[in-house]
Amino acid sequence: MTSDSEPSDLRVELETPLLAGRLFGSQGHWPEAALWLSNAQLGPTPDSSAEKLAWLAQNLAALEGEEQRRGLQEQSYVHWIRQAEPRLEDPLRPLNQEWWLRNPGQAQWVGLHAACGPLPVPQDQRDPHVWPTQGWLVLLAADARLRRGALQSLERWLSALPPEGLPDLIYADEDRLDAEGRRQDPWFKPDWVEESFWSTPWLEGFSCWNLAWLRHGELSLPPEDPTGRFRWMLQALELEPRVGHMPEILVHRQGEPTPHETSARSPLLRAHLQRRGEAVEAVESHPELPDAYQLRWSLPAGHHCSVIIPTRDRADLLADCLHTVERARAAVADRLVVEVLVVDNGSQEEDTAALLQQWQQRLGPALRVLRREEPFNWSCLNNAAAAEARGDLLLFLNNDVECRPDDARQNDGWLGWMAAQALRERVGCSGALLLYEDGTLQHGGVVVGMHGVADHAYRYLPLDHGVHRGRSRCHTAWGAVTGGCLMVRRDLFDRLGGFDEGLPVEGNDVDFCLRLGQLGYRHVIDPRVLLSHYESQSRNAHASPTADDAYRRMRGRWLARLGRAEPWWPPSCSRDHPDGRPNGLDFLV
Repeated sequence: MTSDSEPSDLRVELETPLLAGRLFGSQGHWPEAALWLSNAQLGPTPDSSAEKLAWLAQNLAALEGEEQRRGLQEQSYVHWIRQAEPRLEDPLRPLNQEWWLRNPGQAQWVGLHAACGPLPVPQDQRDPHVWPTQGWLVLLAADARLRRGALQSLERWLSALPPEGLPDLIYADEDRLDAEGRRQDPWFKPDWVEESFWSTPWLEGFSCWNLAWLRHGELSLPPEDPTGRFRWMLQALELEPRVGHMPEILVHRQGEPTPHETSARSPLLRAHLQRRGEAVEAVESHPELPDAYQLRWSLPAGHHCSVIIPTRDRADLLADCLHTVERARAAVADRLVVEVLVVDNGSQEEDTAALLQQWQQRLGPALRVLRREEPFNWSCLNNAAAAEARGDLLLFLNNDVECRPDDARQNDGWLGWMAAQALRERVGCSGALLLYEDGTLQHGGVVVGMHGVADHAYRYLPLDHGVHRGRSRCHTAWGAVTGGCLMVRRDLFDRLGGFDEGLPVEGNDVDFCLRLGQLGYRHVIDPRVLLSHYESQSRNAHASPTADDAYRRMRGRWLARLGRAEPWWPPSCSRDHPDGRPNGLDFLV
């Protein structure tokens, strides 16, 4: 025991474990950091900061050095399963509802409720008289395994829903088992988002159908073969069931999907979309994701697009942007008339004046320059330009956006692809995938409700990430898209009165999209629209004097909407991290 006459030695003795723990942590040696930080709590005056750091170090040590730069990794998922995954209900608890299962090749319905006996499968598949009279039809893929306690957990989830919100169709999250039976590759799904379902259909592995609804709709029993069952599901969806999503992993899949399976079903999905009034010209197997589809819409001729580009000096950025628009304009010349409106907001540099003069000579009447000398107000500048625009489509484009010609993924069809989406009847705004200069994602869609306001989905992840089954590489819809590259029909823009000029910098694009969303419109991204965005290079976004006022205005107008991120963001995933990690992994770096 150190005596009172040696206070300095005592101080060194107590501080050394904490300092050592911090040192090991700064070097990424998390097991050693956890040990030292735990020791720092054993002295007569435990340090509360050491306790928090020890908890963090212990969690990071369990990840065996994994970093989250590519999204949720193998060890992180294992750690989540052990520490944070919601536990399923007791599988021995008696079931209250009737759950009926018919596995491929079986000649009987199998009742999973104790009181349910086996029933023969009717010879006439359309005759509902020998179907079970109530309960749920459980459909499982041949490679799907229902987890113990899954149905008990479904009953608990259903019991918490209001009677008027009971679904006709239920789906859940899932993952895969490797050859050794270890869990991997989780699929945390969004709530029902049609575009996301079309590009990555998620009902095949596990779905539950209300038998009363099936009988009322006079549907036949689902076929046994996977392709026939896929056709049956699409036909059932055309009857517009109320869809419920239980955001817990209830099934494990085994094996990997094959491109042959998606190829065989592509014509079925295309026919389904065409019956829904979608002008789809092609549905193909995704070139990179084996269980996904690439969707292409046709672009009708005879439309006119006005590209609106606000700028203030930075001739180097504007030149690259104009080259990008020029190439895209040439690519759609046979179907789309394109004009360019550059909104010059107080440029003073000679290089900018020379550049604009050069491009006016180059494009002639197809390029106009609008001079605006007032303080920067993005909403005001774009509204003023829209009033001068001739197009029935408006593309709002930042001056720091370009299509890099050296990127093999790129071609100049992006403008036509955006226009094809914006012209869809149910679509409000059409957006783009935007990349930072280092090739990571800057914008993959806007998650309304993230951080209590909004953030960009999958920000900072590589383009080829596998989070949510590579969702940003698939056609999907979001609560909003960024105004850095946003296309909308002129009639919708005018109906809303344009952007809110009380939001001069931040929040104007989200507010605009939310107002369209109130009218029933969706905002979509065709993943082939892939551009680079050198974000905020013309201004210092971190020193914006308008941010606080914008935050208050958005919260005052959209408080209820900003309190949730569904349906576009998976309910199982954190609303504080755009990398798609599940709830309970907030400590990950």
